[in-house]
Amino acid sequence: MIENFVIWLGDELAQAGSSLLDASKRVSVFYLFAGLVFAWLVLTLRYGVQGWTRLKPYLSWRIWWHRSARTDYQLWLANRLLLAILIPKGLTQAIWISWLYFFWQEQGFSDLQLGWPTALVMGLFTLCYFLVDDFSRFIVHWAMHKSPWLWAFHQVHHSAKVLTPFTVFRTHPVEGLLFFLRSMAAQSLVISLFLVAFPNQVSLWQIFGVLVTTFVFNVLGANLRHSGVALSYGPRLEKWLISPAQHQVHHSVARQHYDRNFGVTLAVWDRLFGSWHVGHDDQRIEYGTHQAIDEMNFLGQWLQPFKDCLTLLKLKASCVGRLLYKTLRQKKRPTQ
Repeated sequence: MIENFVIWLGDELAQAGSSLLDASKRVSVFYLFAGLVFAWLVLTLRYGVQGWTRLKPYLSWRIWWHRSARTDYQLWLANRLLLAILIPKGLTQAIWISWLYFFWQEQGFSDLQLGWPTALVMGLFTLCYFLVDDFSRFIVHWAMHKSPWLWAFHQVHHSAKVLTPFTVFRTHPVEGLLFFLRSMAAQSLVISLFLVAFPNQVSLWQIFGVLVTTFVFNVLGANLRHSGVALSYGPRLEKWLISPAQHQVHHSVARQHYDRNFGVTLAVWDRLFGSWHVGHDDQRIEYGTHQAIDEMNFLGQWLQPFKDCLTLLKLKASCVGRLLYKTLRQKKRPTQ
C-alpha cells in the first residue's frame, strides 16, 4: 500500500516536472525563453538600450522567490496531486467525443458531403476549435468574477502579490475542475461535430504536435501575462488581441481595473461584453486582493474559499429568514 503510494507520488511529481520540457505546456523552458526574447526584441525596438531594464521583473530572483511565488509553486504541485485523485483516469475526452458523435447522428446530423479539400476542412476546423475554446475560457472566467460563489474560489488566483509564469497554476482545485470540464465540453463539441460532418478529414493544424494558435500564443510572450513586464501591443492591436499589459490590468487592485480584460487570446469578447481596457508599457500596478488570503500558504488558499462560501450561505439563509418572517407578520395583521 505505502509502496504503491510512493510510486504514484513519484510518477505524478515527475510528470509535473516534465512540464518544463513539454512543448504543449506554457511553462516549458522553450516558451519561457521565447517570451524573454520576444519581449527583449519589442522593448529594444521601442526604447533602445533601456528596453533591457524593463525585463528586470522577469529575471529577478526576488520576484521568483517571493513568498507569493513560492505559494504558486506549492499550489502547482498540490493541485496536481489532488486533481489526479479527484478526476477519474477513465474520464477522457474520447468518451465525451464518442457520446456526442452518436448523439448528433441520432439527431439526424450526418456527412455534409461538400467535397471540400482536406486542407480547407483542416483550416476551418482549427479556426472553429480555437474560437469556441477561447470564448468558453472567456465566459467561464467572466462568470467567476460575476458570481460571488465562484469568486470565492477564483480569488485564489488573484491573491498573487507578484506575478511569475507559474502564477497560471495558482488556482483552487474547484476552479481546476471547472476549467477541466470546460475544456472537455467545448473541445469535444467541436471535434464531434466535425467528425460527423467531415468524416476522415478532421485534423488540426499543428506545430511540433501543438495547435498552431497555441504555439504562436506561447512563443509570442504568453508567459509575460503573469509577470511584472508591462508589454502593450498598442491600442489598435489590443482591440483584437489581449496583451501581457492588459492581463496585468486584470490582476490590478485598482478599482478602475475591476472586472476588466477577461479574455485569454482574443480581445473581441471583452469589447462585446463591455469589459475591454487598454494597457500600456509604463503602467504601475499593484497585485493581490487586499484580503487576508493574499498572505496564506497553499493550505489556507484551499480552505478559505469554503469558509467564504459558508459565510455566503449563512447570509443567504439570514436574508431568506428575515423575508419569511416579514411575510408571515404581514399575513397576521388584522384587516382594518
